[in-house]
Amino acid sequence: MKNLPLIVFAGLITGALAAIVQLFFNVYPPYAYGLCVACHARDLINWLVNVGTGLNLSVAGVSVVVPVLTVIGIVLGAFIGSKQTREFRFKTTKNPLTMFILGFLVMISALILGACPLRTILRIAYGDIIAIIGFVCIVVGVLVSVQLLKWNTKRNTKDLEAL
Repeated sequence: MKNLPLIVFAGLITGALAAIVQLFFNVYPPYAYGLCVACHARDLINWLVNVGTGLNLSVAGVSVVVPVLTVIGIVLGAFIGSKQTREFRFKTTKNPLTMFILGFLVMISALILGACPLRTILRIAYGDIIAIIGFVCIVVGVLVSVQLLKWNTKRNTKDLEAL
């Protein structure tokens, strides 16, 4: 709580700068585009491919000249924060290929819906019916995943008890 004034000040400055950029440079992103990891990552990759190869992959209007670097900021900020608090450590998974495929499917699903969960909530605030349907699907997917994780944990616990 001691950093709350600094956090509020940073948010106010960021919001003011965003408004100034829109006013002076006529940069208007798609609605609810402020923080969407799926869309910003897609635009960053497409922009890099366009610049590197001369292709013309689709990017949001705000990313045509310079890409939105939100994803890099989030990853870099999380890395710096975890290093400062000494919480950073590498974690491994039993099956990296499965995790890669699941992550890929989550990203593809977010792009098909047209948003990550945060942007979906922002789109609901705009009254977007597709976002409401997408949000319901996200909730159902989370509930099914939680049940599968519980089932898998119980199964593994029983296997360990049998030993």
